[in-house]
Amino acid sequence: MSEPSFLKINQIAPTENTGVIVAALDMGSNSFHLVVARGHGHNNFEVLLKEKVMMRLGDEVAQNKVISNESAKLIKETVATMASLASGVGASEMVALATAAFRDARNAGIIVDDLEETLGIKVSVISGQKEAELIWNALTHGVDFNGEMVIGADLGGGSMEITAGTQDALAYAKSFAVGVGRLTTQFSSSKAPSGIDSKSLRSHLEATLANELLTVKSEIVPTTLILSSGSFLNIARMALLRTSRAQWENTSINQAEIAISQLRSICSDLTKLDQKSRSKLYGIDEKRIDLLPAGAEVLGLLLDTLKPARVITSEWALREGIILRELSQRSETEFEGSPESIKLASLTSVAARYGWNEGHSRQVANLGLEIFDQTKGLHNLGDSDRELLYLAALVHDIGEYISVEGHDRHGAYLLENSRLPGFNKDERNELLSIVRYHRRGTPKSDYGPFGELTKARAIVVTKLAAILRLGDALDRSHSRIVEKCRIVTNSTQVLLFVTSPTKIELEEYGLRRKRQLFEDTFNREVHLIQE
Repeated sequence: MSEPSFLKINQIAPTENTGVIVAALDMGSNSFHLVVARGHGHNNFEVLLKEKVMMRLGDEVAQNKVISNESAKLIKETVATMASLASGVGASEMVALATAAFRDARNAGIIVDDLEETLGIKVSVISGQKEAELIWNALTHGVDFNGEMVIGADLGGGSMEITAGTQDALAYAKSFAVGVGRLTTQFSSSKAPSGIDSKSLRSHLEATLANELLTVKSEIVPTTLILSSGSFLNIARMALLRTSRAQWENTSINQAEIAISQLRSICSDLTKLDQKSRSKLYGIDEKRIDLLPAGAEVLGLLLDTLKPARVITSEWALREGIILRELSQRSETEFEGSPESIKLASLTSVAARYGWNEGHSRQVANLGLEIFDQTKGLHNLGDSDRELLYLAALVHDIGEYISVEGHDRHGAYLLENSRLPGFNKDERNELLSIVRYHRRGTPKSDYGPFGELTKARAIVVTKLAAILRLGDALDRSHSRIVEKCRIVTNSTQVLLFVTSPTKIELEEYGLRRKRQLFEDTFNREVHLIQE
C-alpha cells in the first residue's frame, strides 16, 4: 500500500475568526476524507481545510475479512496526521466515523481501540443506516431538489447508500454491500478486458438491488437521481467533459445535470475497455481506473431500474453530513433544507468570510426588490429572478475585501472560487454576471460566465444588473437613509420618489452614475425625486 500524500487546500482567511470550528474525518473503505469547517450560525459553514487520502481498505477486507498489520499502521499514521492538520486550523476535536471496511473487518475493534489508547482519538464505527442518514443530511443541504421527490445513490468502496425523499423529509434510507472495492475484488477476472466478470457482477447486482429499487420507485416515485462520492462523481465528470471541456474543466460539478445518454456512453466504455485504454479516457481519475468498471455496472443498473427523468450530482456526502450534524448540535435552531435556505446560507457564509457590510447589503437587496416589484410591467420577470436579484445584492460588494477599486471584478472572482451549495452551473454563472456588472459597463460575452448563458438568460441577467445598480445607488452613502421608494413609470420615464429624513445628495450622485444601463435596457429616463 502506497504512502499517503497530504495536500492542504488553502483558502483566503476570513476577516472574522468567529464561530465554532468542527473537524470531520470520514474513514471510508476507499479513502479517508477530512473536512474542517467554521460554523457561522444557522445553516452556515465555511470550509477551512479539506484532505483526502486513498487507502483501499475495502479491497483487502473483501478478500481477507481483516485489516492487515501494514494497513493498521498506515491507518494510525493517517489519522494522526489528519488530527494534527485539524488542530492546526483551530479544531479542538475531530469527529471520526468509520464505515463499511471497519464494519466488515473482524479486527476492526482492535484497531479502533488502539487509536483511542495511543492517539486519544475516538473512532465510531457507524451502521450502514446511520451512514445513509448522514449522507442524506448532506444532500438536502448541498443540492436544490427543485421541489421534486429524489433518490440518492452514494457509492463508496465497501457499500452504497440509497436514500429517497423530499428536501425536508427522508422517506427511505438503506445501505447495500455493493461498494466498488468489494465488487472489484469479488468479481475480478483476468479474462475480461475490464478486469471484472461483468455478466456475473450484473447478475449479483440484480439479485441484490433490483427488487428493492423497484419497490422504492413504485412507493416513493422519485423523478431525479442524485449521484455522490468518488466513483460516481468521476464518471459524472467524465460525462460532462465529453459534453463540454471548456465548461466543466477544473470547476465544481455540484448540482450539475448530466445527460443520461452521456452517462451510458461513459459506462459502456468503462466496462468494455482494458485498463490501458481506460487510462486514455479524458477526465478519468488514475487512482480509480481499476474500480470504475464496477462503478459503471452499478450505475448502469440504477439507470435501467429507476429510469430517472434526470441525473444530478452532489459534491457533499458523509463528511459534510457529519459537519452539519455537529453544528446543529451546537445550535439552538435546527437546520433548514429548503432550496431558498441552501442558497441563502451559501451566500451569507461567503459574505461573512469576506467581511461584508451587512447593513448596506441588505438595504440594497430590499431596495432592489422594491424596484423589481414596482417595475414588473417593464421587465416581465418571475419569482425565481426576483430571488436571484436579492441573493446577488447580498454579495454585490464582497470584492471590497480585496480592493474597493475594481470590487465588481474582485467580487465575481471570489464567488467563482467559492463553494456555493444549492446553485447549479447556470445559476452560478448568472449570479457571477450580476455581481460582475453591478457597478458599471455593459454585460459582454467576453466575460466567461456571462458568455455561457443562453441569449434569453443573458437578457434577464442584464435586466437584473440594471435594477441592482439603482438599488445600490439609493444607498450610495451606506447610511440606509432611504426609507421607502415609490415608483411611477410612463412611456418615457421611470420616476423614483424616495422618502428620507435627511438630504440625499450622495444617492442623487450615485443614481446619475449608475442609471445608464437601466435607461438603455428599458428605453426610459430615470429620475430621482425626494418626497
